[in-house]
Amino acid sequence: MAIDPRDVIWDEAQDLLYHVSYAETLITALLARWVWLDTISKIVVAISSGGAALTGLVFWKNSDYTFLWPMFTSASTLLAIISSQLDVAEKLKRHSSSTAELRNLGMEIGSMIVRMKINSGFPVAEFEEQLLELRRKYGSETAKFLHDLLLTRHLRSDAQVMTNQKLDIS
Repeated sequence: MAIDPRDVIWDEAQDLLYHVSYAETLITALLARWVWLDTISKIVVAISSGGAALTGLVFWKNSDYTFLWPMFTSASTLLAIISSQLDVAEKLKRHSSSTAELRNLGMEIGSMIVRMKINSGFPVAEFEEQLLELRRKYGSETAKFLHDLLLTRHLRSDAQVMTNQKLDIS
């Protein structure tokens, strides 16, 4: 029994759409985590930097609290170093870019699927070429997705559940 190439293209397009949607959901969640970490660290550094000088002045007179001044300055310095070493700004930039690219890729795949629905006798060669190009873009985008410190098994699971809900998969 021969397999209709249109069915193969249809199935592969649906499969690619799922993978792109999952990757977009996962990277968007990672972006949210990095934004949260960046925001918290900037707030704490600002408070502890400004607070260190004020704490030094206020608590210097009371010897019971003098240990707070070095603690504030140490915390501020440590957070600044950690943020720098984790290269948070680069992660924010990379995840923002990937999220946008994957969202656009998902739209392209969705448009291709709509075109296949409208014209069920679509030209196989043209749609095969388009599908392979979309797969290449997906591979290129996911190749940028390096190991991430904030990527957990729980986050992956949540992203899969959200993708299944978004695409109405049971």
